[in-house]
Parts: sequence; structure tokens; C-alpha cells
Amino acid sequence: MKILTFLPTKTLLLLFSLVAFSAQAQDYSSEDFIGTWSGTISATNYGGYNDPITLTIYEDGFYTETSGHLMPTTYPNTQQFEYDAATNRLHFWYLDVVYAGQSFYQHFYYEIVHFENDTLEAHYNHWDNPEPWPEAGIIFLVKENANTTPPPVNLDIFNKMICFMLIGMP
Repeated sequence: MKILTFLPTKTLLLLFSLVAFSAQAQDYSSEDFIGTWSGTISATNYGGYNDPITLTIYEDGFYTETSGHLMPTTYPNTQQFEYDAATNRLHFWYLDVVYAGQSFYQHFYYEIVHFENDTLEAHYNHWDNPEPWPEAGIIFLVKENANTTPPPVNLDIFNKMICFMLIGMP
């Protein structure tokens, strides 16, 4: 501790800040998100929803998903995905409207709040807001691979089957 006593306070604060910041740095790339993911997409605002989703992201940036919340309704096969390391956000977009020769796109930004061991949680964050807005959207996904199985989609049916099996057993 004698070594630290001669360092000025500002130097110590800078040193500790750099160490803390480097521990929070994200080392993700778009390649980390390629594959098939299963989970839920939910929101509490705008009527709220909590829907199952299977999201597949391809190497060329094209994606498909099953919930319909991130998919085009008018112009199919126009959806694209990218990961922005500078903002730590997933960006989904698709062609929404063509009017008078002008193309208008629908954009969805989700900031990563947890990504570890093929488990991803991201909160909606529109454009350059400093804080995500989880009330407007949360995506919780688990990447499907040889070591994992996708989460059950219809838990109610699953629970009824277990009850039936337990009641029917002697």
C-alpha cells in the first residue's frame, strides 16, 4: 500500500476508471449472432405482448423470425440485420413503404444487456438514446446448437401433459 500513497488522487481515479471501463468493454461481432435463436419477445407498452420467437440470422445479414414483430408485412425478404459494436446494439430493419419512388424503412434497435454462454438479453433502444427502454421491448434468446435444446413454446400444454401423467400413474 505504500506504493499507492505517493500517487496523486487524480491518477488513482484515472487508473481505477480505466480498469473498470475495460472490464465492461464488449468484444462482440456480427458473426457471434449468426445462427438460430429461440426465446421470447415482449413489451409492456402499447398493449403489451409476450410472444415466442425463433430468430435465424444468416451470414449475409438476412434474418427471419417467427413472432412477426420484426418482419415486413408488405415487402417480404427485405429484412436485414447488423450489430453495431460502438453502441452495443442489434439493428433490425426492413422495407416498410415505397411512396413516390422513395423507400422508407422500419428500424428496430435492441441494446445488449446480457450476452453469455449463448444466452442473449437485449432491450429496445431507439436511435441514440443513452438508456434502453425495456417497456417497449425485450428480446430474450438462447442460441440453438448441438448442446442445447430450444425452450418449450407452449408451456400450458406441457404442464397439462405432466399433470395427466401424474394423475394417471398408480
